[in-house]
Amino acid sequence: MIYFDNAATTKPCPETVAAVNHYLTDVWANPSSLHSAGIEARRAVEDARRAILSSLGVRFGSRSTVVFTGSGTEANNLAILGTCRAKARRGRVIITEGEHSSVENAARRAEEEGHEVVRIPTRGGRLDMDALAKALTPNTVLLSLMLVNNETGARYDVEGAFKIAKETVPGAVLHCDAVQGYMKVPFTAASLGADLITVSAHKIHGPKGVGALFIKDDIIRAKKISPIIYGGGHEGGLRSGTENVPAILGFAAALKASGENFAASMKRCSDIREHIINTLKVQCPDVKANIPPVAAPHILSLTVPGIKSETMLNYLSSRGICVSSGSACSSHGKPQSRALAAFGLSAAAADTTIRLSFSGENTIAEADEFIAALKDGIKNLCKI
Repeated sequence: MIYFDNAATTKPCPETVAAVNHYLTDVWANPSSLHSAGIEARRAVEDARRAILSSLGVRFGSRSTVVFTGSGTEANNLAILGTCRAKARRGRVIITEGEHSSVENAARRAEEEGHEVVRIPTRGGRLDMDALAKALTPNTVLLSLMLVNNETGARYDVEGAFKIAKETVPGAVLHCDAVQGYMKVPFTAASLGADLITVSAHKIHGPKGVGALFIKDDIIRAKKISPIIYGGGHEGGLRSGTENVPAILGFAAALKASGENFAASMKRCSDIREHIINTLKVQCPDVKANIPPVAAPHILSLTVPGIKSETMLNYLSSRGICVSSGSACSSHGKPQSRALAAFGLSAAAADTTIRLSFSGENTIAEADEFIAALKDGIKNLCKI
């Protein structure tokens, strides 16, 4: 199998598997228990929290924290709805036109609860800074921007956008969905200028079912975020529910392994991406690579005219090659892709677009096998 769908999920690395097994079988106590076994589990969770804070350039021991959640989706919901519900007044929420469904649908819920939602264009994979500047009115309560688009690979200028926001509406909360950028492009909490940052384990060779939300100390002190799940007051009262210790420690193990291999892995992804783009220009000139001005190294969007994306996906799957026709989180209902529409693709072009996403485990030889299969698919499927 050739697996080019790493933006959907990644294969758990050996370090993750070992950590999950260890904390399932050897350190299995409830981390809220006060006996020695519970204290051991609690220490492990705090070690993981320290590791994730460190990966974001934040010193453990400051009032800034990481809240563990059940997914990146939950972390995004906590960021958006938790911020909106903490406000005594209704205000404006700003997102982009092509956000992940967990941000878009949380924003729609905020809209139903009385907030106004404004969506900023990202045509061609570039944030419309003029539109953002106009949208930043005094009643803006939240600006939520993804770092890397999960379908096009566009790396947005979140830093520039947050700088404008801080100067224009200093009281607005700034959230970055960094799930597709975490351990793929370099950044820190300080370099982004973010108050809230969403990350997820299964995009970096960790387990599914665990995400995290970084929360800056200013937000905690000012009580600018409220829980959306209530119960026993776990995670500093911001996310009740017994912590999933094996998954959390699997996350930390994946993070350590990803950090050690970061430069080499991203160089491999970038080389594969460029090889496919350059080879297709010569061998399949009708195939269009949808290239943003600044791109993450691990995602490549390709439009194959005349062949529906699901048809090509199924053909490639029959050849043992796994790609995607868009975000795995919205592929079942298969509505028109908001991300591709926001990029500027027509409905017809979006319907013939596939997404490739790489990891450091992929090779140039696999890329060549994909290109050969794609050429065969174009030749065979166009006859149908």
